Amino acid sequence: TFRLLTLHKSDLNLSFRKMLFLFKSISRYVVSGILNHQYHSRCFSLLHLNFKERRQLRKLNIQARVNLSNAIKIAHMYNPGESPILYKTIGQLLSEAAATWPERTCVVSIPQNVRLTFTQILQRADSLAAGFKKLGLKKGDRLGIWSPNDLKWIITFLAASRMGLIVVAINPAYQYNELVYCLQKVGVKAIVSPEKFKTQNYPKMLLTAKEVCPTLEHIIIYSSDHVTGTHRFVDVEVSATKAEVDAINAEQDKISCYDECTIQFTSGSTGRSKATILSHMSLVNNSKESARRANITIENKICLNMPLYHAFGMVMGQLLIFHTGNTLIIEEHSFDPVKTLKAIAQEKCAITYGTPTMWVNLIEAQQRLQLPIDSLQAGITGGAPASSELFKRIRDVLGFNDIMSIYGLTETTAIVFQSIRGEDRHLTETTVGHLANHTETMIVDENGMAVPFGKPGELWIRGYCTMLGYWDDEENTKKTLTKDGWLKTGDQFVLQEDGYAIVVGRFKDMIIRGGENIFPKEIEDFLTTHPKIMQAQIIGAYDKTYGEEVCACIQLRDGVKMTKEELIDYCKGKIAHFKIPHYVQFVNEYPKTNTGKIQKFRLKEQMEDSNVIPKTPKLS
Repeated sequence: TFRLLTLHKSDLNLSFRKMLFLFKSISRYVVSGILNHQYHSRCFSLLHLNFKERRQLRKLNIQARVNLSNAIKIAHMYNPGESPILYKTIGQLLSEAAATWPERTCVVSIPQNVRLTFTQILQRADSLAAGFKKLGLKKGDRLGIWSPNDLKWIITFLAASRMGLIVVAINPAYQYNELVYCLQKVGVKAIVSPEKFKTQNYPKMLLTAKEVCPTLEHIIIYSSDHVTGTHRFVDVEVSATKAEVDAINAEQDKISCYDECTIQFTSGSTGRSKATILSHMSLVNNSKESARRANITIENKICLNMPLYHAFGMVMGQLLIFHTGNTLIIEEHSFDPVKTLKAIAQEKCAITYGTPTMWVNLIEAQQRLQLPIDSLQAGITGGAPASSELFKRIRDVLGFNDIMSIYGLTETTAIVFQSIRGEDRHLTETTVGHLANHTETMIVDENGMAVPFGKPGELWIRGYCTMLGYWDDEENTKKTLTKDGWLKTGDQFVLQEDGYAIVVGRFKDMIIRGGENIFPKEIEDFLTTHPKIMQAQIIGAYDKTYGEEVCACIQLRDGVKMTKEELIDYCKGKIAHFKIPHYVQFVNEYPKTNTGKIQKFRLKEQMEDSNVIPKTPKLS
């Protein structure tokens, strides 16, 4: 069987009957695994191998399929990586970090004026975990965290990971109905939250929600005063005896790296959130690989301005530091461009993150304030595609050259493509980076068949990083994950032979005008080359004749004016006539998620409700 797995295209002229004779039924599935990606996993169930043997078979089968892909140049690639996968839990990762860098500063929370070493973080996590255990929580229970960025968010997440709880990360901006949806969807048993943030009164909403959420038993609030019907965070943290705290460390072997670690709700940029389940192994390895590609060293302080409840902030914020030993700086409870810049200047941060919208805000703030941020060496942009013009403005205003792009989804544990620090500027600006280690990718057409390199199609991903599924949602899980482990991203991509990829756009965002397929990102990137335009968003508008027309929603730079005619004149002769916007609307802001992702479906609703574009007829 293993010999068969190494067959090249030239060897495939063996008769199928002869192969069946030699290898019996198992061979049929292995051959199909080489010829058709959909059947390779079936051979595993027939072999009855142990886990190590199954891994070896899968690795050889992947390599055989990649060899065939290379021979016929289809857009299919597997990156084996330079170092092995880590089979560790987050709890084990934390223990090793504390043993390696016991007295190094792990986290600095500027709004709380607190600094903790790696040893202190471990001690507090185990104390809180023991407190959770005294409340009656057990392995597999869901523990919600409904909070903005905070030191206690990190301690709670690590405590839950150390005792095998599943962390349910909830957007702190959610209101009552959204909160209840999350609690009921996954059966949260206990939840940790601050007393208040901005206009949010968390205890009031949680106590009301408890009446309609039968699984919710414990509400834990971090506040100085006790709120009736809740537990104080500090009381839970110190409730266990030393022996009970020590027992947490002794029980780490009972937690598997394959266990569920967190439930992340999708951002809601295309509709209602789904509850994505991620494992310990996927989070540990994704954070390790992210650190390696970004070449983050122990001296590189990171200014975290991404929310911790989001996969980007979780992986590249609180988890990455346990691989590298560097320090994480929490600049504020939620993103504030001025406080981000002040934190960078104060703590001499070397790296910071952002979505394209956040980078625009940082640029505007720095132009006003001119703060001393020369310690910055690199930045990472993700969450949405960034234009070449934005990269140029980041370099010019923020003063560093290493800007790295990343691409990923909640369902892929954050990152599957990432630029490498110090690589060619053109690659960074025109691609989302190189395929991650230990990850397989394929670009397919509408029939699920692989397309050639350089041709657009839907991006599929397979590997350790893919989600375990959507919680209590078999229908959407089956729509997103194939039987043999491919995750359908819904994104239109072009894969190059060197492993770099280009985002073309979301399939759901594609505009079909008179039979022409139009991807908004191409027009958006073009429009932002105009010196007056800060950002551009393209949406489809209903049209009786063409089916759809192009609508441009434009955000101008401060202090400038522009007309529709001026914009259309700029387009003529530079982009195809059918891509030139038929509708143009100048806006001050876009509807966004808390992570800065622009919600195009809400933008379209706004344009329809204000009669900028015709309303799409409802299907009868």
